[in-house]
Amino acid sequence: MSSLKHNIYLFLLFDFLTNLSPISFIYVLFLTQKEVTLTNIGIIIAVYQLSKFIFEVPSGYFSDKYGRKKCAILGQILLIIFLSLTVITHSFYFFVCASFIRGISYAFLSGTADCLYVESILKICPDKLDHWLSIDKLIFYIAYGCSSLIGGLLALIDYDTVFYFNITIQFICLIFILLFKETNGKNDKQPLTFNAIKQEIFTSKDILYLIFLPAVIAIIMLPFEDYYPTILKDIGIQEVYAGVIISMNFIFGAIVGLKTNKINEKIGYFFTIKVIPYLLGIGFLLLSSFMNIPYLQILIYSIITIGSTINNISYNSCLQKKIDNQLRGTIISMRSLLIAIVAIIISPIVGFSSQHIGFSQTFFLCSIFCLCILFLMNHYLLQDHDLLEYKHKNIEHD
Repeated sequence: MSSLKHNIYLFLLFDFLTNLSPISFIYVLFLTQKEVTLTNIGIIIAVYQLSKFIFEVPSGYFSDKYGRKKCAILGQILLIIFLSLTVITHSFYFFVCASFIRGISYAFLSGTADCLYVESILKICPDKLDHWLSIDKLIFYIAYGCSSLIGGLLALIDYDTVFYFNITIQFICLIFILLFKETNGKNDKQPLTFNAIKQEIFTSKDILYLIFLPAVIAIIMLPFEDYYPTILKDIGIQEVYAGVIISMNFIFGAIVGLKTNKINEKIGYFFTIKVIPYLLGIGFLLLSSFMNIPYLQILIYSIITIGSTINNISYNSCLQKKIDNQLRGTIISMRSLLIAIVAIIISPIVGFSSQHIGFSQTFFLCSIFCLCILFLMNHYLLQDHDLLEYKHKNIEHD
């Protein structure tokens, strides 16, 4: 039991360091400096998402069948290879290859690390899952915000320095992974069959909704996050100041996110899971209309970040409590797979559209499309379903 509690705190340290990743802030700017066009940047990002798409479910299967740690170690090594290859090349084709490796790395790391964390919590204190997810989200956004600040400062030297910093951090994270206690032991494993997965997912419309929801929100969130530093630069905000803005934005959103559990107790999951996604879409509509007004743009995006944080914690908590522990890696990877599918489609479109009609019109159209999909999904998947009725399944205590 104490070793699993050790997992929780170790994961929070790991999560902070692995997300202290300034390349997410300067990646598009780095490629632009290498004279890669916005259209080709869209292709590079799409290749990354395509790679995630190919390896998401296999990585989840690998995690369920062979253990979380082995999956995480492989993903971390590939991440270091991606960073190293990107910083030493000047070829578009090598950027594409590196991006493909990045997708494999993400697939093997994302759901695996979450499984280690969530399964440790559910085996020790399942009633505090919302609380620990909020803490994790705070750690994530603090790290993400700090990475933007660090990225802005290091970018004053040069963009290569940002990559060297990140490579060092990821080597430290690899050591952390080796210290984790495995949560998917021999006693937890069972034959993984299509029928078992099908029965788990398709017998409940609310599980389907929770799996599809992040992919729908990703229609607008992913491309905006990718291009936000570039958008700020286009309106005259230098990299270092953009880093400060983004870091403060995410840190403030994370602090508010700590109140998610109390918000759900007072208002309910209906609001945080069903209503907030609509508000996010409307928020991006407003944002696209005021793209050239710096202070108003920053304010609107800060409000969107808060709403996104609360929604993310809420739907993730509900889904984690609902699904079977023995199928967790595969099902979580299917959720990520849907996000990857959206990104594969939307990234090159947004890159091409931004280059030819501008960011404002592009994100306005993305917002409209996102809201339409949300309306259809709410109509067909959430009729007469109570999102509060969640019980954690198949959780064995050590």
